[in-house]
Amino acid sequence: MDFPTIMIKRMTFFVLAVFLAAAVLFACSNNPEAESEPQKGVIEEMTDNAAKEVVNRIRTPLNKARSAADQEEERLDDMEKSLKE
Repeated sequence: MDFPTIMIKRMTFFVLAVFLAAAVLFACSNNPEAESEPQKGVIEEMTDNAAKEVVNRIRTPLNKARSAADQEEERLDDMEKSLKE
Protein backbone atom coordinates (compact mmCIF):
# COMPACT_ATOMS: atom_id res chain seq x y z
CA MET A 1 0.00 0.00 0.00
CA ASP A 2 1.29 3.35 -0.89
CA PHE A 3 0.81 6.67 0.91
CA PRO A 4 -2.12 8.10 -1.17
CA THR A 5 -4.20 4.94 -0.69
CA ILE A 6 -3.80 5.08 3.08
CA MET A 7 -4.72 8.79 3.10
CA ILE A 8 -7.82 8.16 0.99
CA LYS A 9 -8.98 5.42 3.39
CA ARG A 10 -8.37 7.62 6.43
CA MET A 11 -10.21 10.54 4.85
CA THR A 12 -13.10 8.24 3.92
CA PHE A 13 -13.37 6.92 7.48
CA PHE A 14 -13.11 10.46 8.87
CA VAL A 15 -15.88 11.74 6.59
CA LEU A 16 -18.08 8.74 7.47
CA ALA A 17 -17.45 9.26 11.20
CA VAL A 18 -18.34 12.97 10.96
CA PHE A 19 -21.48 12.15 8.96
CA LEU A 20 -22.49 9.49 11.49
CA ALA A 21 -21.90 11.83 14.43
CA ALA A 22 -23.92 14.57 12.73
CA ALA A 23 -26.76 12.13 12.01
CA VAL A 24 -26.83 10.97 15.65
CA LEU A 25 -26.86 14.53 16.97
CA PHE A 26 -29.59 15.53 14.53
CA ALA A 27 -31.72 12.53 15.49
CA CYS A 28 -31.39 13.32 19.21
CA SER A 29 -32.18 17.00 18.81
CA ASN A 30 -35.47 16.35 16.99
CA ASN A 31 -36.93 14.17 19.72
CA PRO A 32 -40.53 15.45 20.16
CA GLU A 33 -40.81 13.89 23.62
CA ALA A 34 -37.89 15.97 24.85
CA GLU A 35 -39.80 19.19 24.14
CA SER A 36 -42.96 18.18 25.97
CA GLU A 37 -43.36 18.57 29.72
CA PRO A 38 -42.64 15.35 31.58
CA GLN A 39 -45.64 13.72 33.18
CA LYS A 40 -45.99 14.02 36.91
CA GLY A 41 -45.88 10.97 39.06
CA VAL A 42 -48.67 9.94 41.38
CA ILE A 43 -46.86 11.26 44.45
CA GLU A 44 -46.21 14.64 42.82
CA GLU A 45 -49.87 14.95 41.83
CA MET A 46 -51.00 14.07 45.35
CA THR A 47 -48.56 16.59 46.80
CA ASP A 48 -49.80 19.31 44.45
CA ASN A 49 -53.43 18.56 45.27
CA ALA A 50 -52.72 18.60 49.01
CA ALA A 51 -50.87 21.91 48.67
CA LYS A 52 -53.78 23.45 46.75
CA GLU A 53 -56.22 22.26 49.39
CA VAL A 54 -54.12 23.72 52.21
CA VAL A 55 -53.82 27.04 50.40
CA ASN A 56 -57.59 27.15 49.87
CA ARG A 57 -58.20 26.37 53.55
CA ILE A 58 -55.90 29.21 54.56
CA ARG A 59 -57.27 31.71 52.04
CA THR A 60 -60.95 31.10 52.79
CA PRO A 61 -60.92 32.54 56.33
CA LEU A 62 -58.67 35.38 55.22
CA ASN A 63 -61.05 36.30 52.41
CA LYS A 64 -64.02 36.12 54.78
CA ALA A 65 -62.23 38.37 57.26
CA ARG A 66 -61.42 40.90 54.52
CA SER A 67 -65.04 40.83 53.41
CA ALA A 68 -66.28 41.39 56.96
CA ALA A 69 -63.81 44.27 57.41
CA ASP A 70 -65.00 45.86 54.17
CA GLN A 71 -68.62 45.54 55.26
CA GLU A 72 -67.82 47.09 58.65
CA GLU A 73 -66.02 49.96 56.97
CA GLU A 74 -68.98 50.57 54.65
CA ARG A 75 -71.35 50.50 57.66
CA LEU A 76 -69.20 53.04 59.51
CA ASP A 77 -69.06 55.28 56.45
CA ASP A 78 -72.85 55.13 56.16
CA MET A 79 -73.22 56.00 59.83
CA GLU A 80 -70.88 58.99 59.47
CA LYS A 81 -72.84 60.24 56.46
CA SER A 82 -76.14 59.91 58.32
CA LEU A 83 -74.73 61.76 61.35
CA LYS A 84 -73.52 64.64 59.15
CA GLU A 85 -76.96 65.06 57.63
